[in-house]
Amino acid sequence: MRKGVCDLWRFYEVGMASNRRYLNALAAAPLQGEGVAALDALCRPSTNRGRRHARFNPLSENDLALFRAVLAGEHTIHGFRNTDITKRLYSRPASDPDERRRRCERTSRLIVKLRGHHLIAKVPRARRYRLTTYGHRVMTAALAVHDRQFPDHYNAAA
Repeated sequence: MRKGVCDLWRFYEVGMASNRRYLNALAAAPLQGEGVAALDALCRPSTNRGRRHARFNPLSENDLALFRAVLAGEHTIHGFRNTDITKRLYSRPASDPDERRRRCERTSRLIVKLRGHHLIAKVPRARRYRLTTYGHRVMTAALAVHDRQFPDHYNAAA
C-alpha cells in the first residue's frame, strides 16, 4: 500500500479487518484463567466473616438486573444507596407503604449479598456503597457473557 494521506481509509479498513479476525480467534479460544475462576466463584455460595451468602446466577434475569443497576454510570463518582438500586430494579413506584418497605428490605438483602461476595464495599461514614474493581470486572464479565451467548434473550428483555 502507498503511504499517503489519500490512502488512510484503506489503512483503516485493513486494520479493522485484522482486529476483527484477531478478536474472533480469541473468542474461539477455550476459556481459562482468573476470569473463569471469578465467574465460578460468583456461582458458588460465599462465606464472609463467618456468614454464608447465597450464590448468584448470571443467567437469572433478577441477578442481571441487579448487576446492571449497580454498574450504572451515575454511581461511579459518589456510589449508590439502597433507594438508587430500588428505583432501578422496580419500574413502577410502590403501591402502598408496606410494598415500599418490602422493596427496601429486599434491596438491603441484595446489598448484603453483593458485599458478601466482595463485589461492592461500603463508603466509610456514609450510607453509600461503591463498586470494587473486582466487582466491576466480574459483573461486567457476567453481563458480557450473557449478552454474547444469549443475544435474542437480551433483546427481548430490553
